[in-house]
Amino acid sequence: MQQTQWKTIEQGIQRLREMAVAEIVFSDDLNTKNPDLVPCTPVMERKLVRLVPQEYSSALAIMKRDETEETVLNIAKKLRTYADAMHGPTHARIAALETRMRKLEDKIEENHKELKQDILQISAVQVRGSGTTRKRSLDREGKGIPRAKLWSFLRDCRENMKRWDGESTDAMAQRLHELLDGKTVRGNSSKKEAAPVTQGNKDNQA
Repeated sequence: MQQTQWKTIEQGIQRLREMAVAEIVFSDDLNTKNPDLVPCTPVMERKLVRLVPQEYSSALAIMKRDETEETVLNIAKKLRTYADAMHGPTHARIAALETRMRKLEDKIEENHKELKQDILQISAVQVRGSGTTRKRSLDREGKGIPRAKLWSFLRDCRENMKRWDGESTDAMAQRLHELLDGKTVRGNSSKKEAAPVTQGNKDNQA
C-alpha cells in the first residue's frame, strides 16, 4: 500500500477503506465483506493519523478521544462533516476576519513607525536649533503631527491619558516638546533651581 500523505477528505476515506479491505482478507474475526462496516482498529487509526494533513489532524484527535471502535462508515461521515464545516460560509467569514485583523495590525505597526520617524525629526530639530528659532521650529514640527500620533506617543510614554481627554492638539504637542526636552518625565516637574546664596552664607563659607 502506498504510504503517501492524503490531501483531501475523500482520499483519506479511500485510504481507510483500503485498510479495511486488508482487515477483511487477513482477519478471521470479521463477519462482513463490506469495508464500510469494518471497525476501525487502533492500527488503522495510527496509519491514518500518520498520513493526515495538518488541517485535519485536530479533527481526528477529537474524534478518537473515546476508546470505542467506530466503523469506517461512521468515521467517514464525521470526516465529511468536518470538511464541510472547514470550507463552509462560517469558516470563510472567520478567515476573512483573520485577514482583516492582520491588515489592521500591519496598519497599526505602520503608524507606529511613522510616529517614531516624526519623533526622530523633531529630535533632529532640537539638536540643530537654539533659542527662539529652536522653539519656533519645534512648535511648527509638533503641530504637524496628527493628534492620533501625539496620543499614541504620550500613551507609550506612560502619560495619564485621562488627563489628555478633551485637551487641544497644541497642548499635547507642548507636552511632547517637554518630554523631548527632558523637562518632565511621567508628569513630574522640572528640576528645582538651586537656592540663592545669601550674603550671610557667603560670609560663613569664607
